[in-house]
Amino acid sequence: MALSCHGAGAGEAVLALMERFLDRVRKARTDAEIIEILRNFSAALGFGSGFLIEYVSELKSALHILDSNGDRQAWWQAPESQSLRSGTGEMTALLGKGGVQVLGEDRFSRPNDPALALARKMDMVDLALVPISFDGAIIGLGGFSGRSLLSENQRTTLQLMTYNLFAQTRSFRAVGIRTTTTPLTPREKEVIGLSADGLTSQQIADRLGMSPRTVNQHVDNVAGKLGTKNRAHTVAEVIRHGLLD
Repeated sequence: MALSCHGAGAGEAVLALMERFLDRVRKARTDAEIIEILRNFSAALGFGSGFLIEYVSELKSALHILDSNGDRQAWWQAPESQSLRSGTGEMTALLGKGGVQVLGEDRFSRPNDPALALARKMDMVDLALVPISFDGAIIGLGGFSGRSLLSENQRTTLQLMTYNLFAQTRSFRAVGIRTTTTPLTPREKEVIGLSADGLTSQQIADRLGMSPRTVNQHVDNVAGKLGTKNRAHTVAEVIRHGLLD
């Protein structure tokens, strides 16, 4: 049942909600536990589902996605999801405001917009988004699907919970390889494999027909997936866990 935060005791009700869920967040150690918290917290505030995204680069490349809506799990990795989760100038500006941003059907250009049809199918038309920022950059995003009229106390609760969920999810991936990381792409495997052979970025670029900058970007993407500190650490972790196989 959705929590009502109007009338006497609204502040106390929100505080009780926060305390109940924050205790669960602190104890969470797996993706499955975070997803279950997302599911229950979303329902408590009147939303249909919730998701959490960690970005490799600001609003462009998603490193890790947790979604309480099981029907969307495979869709997030599909190319067609890019139209709803990639950063546009307008979206970047909106999320740059911070806080809780509420989106609806009016963000689509026309009634027959293919992106709108996809959003309806995936219950992504009405959204409350919470950008997660660090050092001036957006590094993550919390999203809650469906319409829900939020009080100021509930908006604050939504923002605090999103940051706590994001921080906890990162904490149990802080050391070593991530628990359920996105698989390496074929090109990432090529680049890391050649790095393991001792080739420099320039030599890899010449071998694969790309720029050294692109080579370094592939290495950075893999490092982001694994939570590693530098190229040597990244290569070592990839080999240790057999990710080139």
